[in-house]
Amino acid sequence: MNLRKSIAVIPFLCLLLLVGCSKQQPTPSVSTPPTTQTPPATNPPAGTTTQAGGAALYTTNCAGCHGLIGAGGSAGPAINTDEWKNNSSKVQAIITKGKGTMPAYSGKLTDAQIKDIGDYVASLKK
Repeated sequence: MNLRKSIAVIPFLCLLLLVGCSKQQPTPSVSTPPTTQTPPATNPPAGTTTQAGGAALYTTNCAGCHGLIGAGGSAGPAINTDEWKNNSSKVQAIITKGKGTMPAYSGKLTDAQIKDIGDYVASLKK
């Protein structure tokens, strides 16, 4: 008798399975987070005349080529040498006009920002 009940239940379970599978299942929505791009590095406000301001400007604009401490890097020579020490005006002139493969930053940085970088570079030590 138990076998008959089991056999009778099988068609019912198959019917349930078919009905359940035939319904359109909602497609799970793949939620992608909104694309947020990291904004490009920005320079400190013009007129920043602190050592920290010059250091921040240097890090943003110069360290990629000259290294974080001015010891030279991927594309630029060392600028923490005696040639540049206490010579902010020379540094500023090169930043403004460019030299060799270094591009000119006139028009990209303000005069005050160029001065801040020049003062910072002139204070670097080996």
